Amino acid sequence: MLPYPLDISLCMFFIYGFVGWIVEVIYYGITEGQFINRGFLNGPLCPVYGIGFYCVIWFFRPFMSSFPMLFFGSAIVCTTVELLAGIILYSIFHLRWWDYSDYRLNFKGFICVRFTIYWGIACSLGMYMLHPAVMALLDKIPDLPRYIILAVLIIILIVDIVVTVTAIIGFNKKVRFLSSVSGGIRKYSDAIGSRIYGSVDTIVTKTAPAVTLTQNDYAEFKEVFAAHRKEERELQKKNLAEERALLAKYMGEGKQGIANTSKAAVQKVKYLLPEIRLASRIIFRKDDENAESIMLLKKHYEGFMGENGFMLGADSDEELFEDKL
Repeated sequence: MLPYPLDISLCMFFIYGFVGWIVEVIYYGITEGQFINRGFLNGPLCPVYGIGFYCVIWFFRPFMSSFPMLFFGSAIVCTTVELLAGIILYSIFHLRWWDYSDYRLNFKGFICVRFTIYWGIACSLGMYMLHPAVMALLDKIPDLPRYIILAVLIIILIVDIVVTVTAIIGFNKKVRFLSSVSGGIRKYSDAIGSRIYGSVDTIVTKTAPAVTLTQNDYAEFKEVFAAHRKEERELQKKNLAEERALLAKYMGEGKQGIANTSKAAVQKVKYLLPEIRLASRIIFRKDDENAESIMLLKKHYEGFMGENGFMLGADSDEELFEDKL
């Protein structure tokens, strides 16, 4: 039923729980500016990370080729694990090991949209980068050493759970042995965390001037870029208005020219209409019963024939017969 054998699965739980604890130390070291030993246990382990990421491997390993499926699936699964862990711990101990009440879009402070996105990003990258490296490491460890290491880690985890629970309920104050064990585990965990935080603090301190300079440069660039974009939009708007005005002027003049040309053409056609009518009579009605009249018209207009055979100069039919009358 499990995607890997039980011993490999338990090793993955411890590895990813430890990696999650390191991530928590780094995150709060940067955001809070101090070392905070995060997690429910005294030791350097965050079980929520180990359980959550193992569930992602279990359910979404077949969807490695689909980043959207892997991202949203990881976000949902890990957020669900975080919600259940928060509710269970609060129901038993009435304490909160994390509280998102100050973040937007949170549910009872146990989960929020911001860290849901963080879960999706972290688990997606972990599936592509961390998980193959962990599997390669586990394959190189022989079975017997792996069983021994795993047995030691399980014993330490059980002891840590016991001393943590007794510390929460105050029972360890009555049993010095449990108190000393809890203090020893916490001391070891704090030593690891302090070294990690020291490295992070050194990196942040050395890179802070460069980061600040980069942020200032980027802010200046954004301001200049926004100003240039505004000037470009205003200039584009002005040019567009000028082009539209000029186009409207040309269209108006063109319409007026077309109207004038059409009017002149109509007047010309009206002026030539009587002559065209008379020319058609002369050209196409040679055998007409009014042949004598046609011959008279030909003779009268003998000097007014155009290049196309049409007669020019007559205003009406009556003018044609003035000489005859």
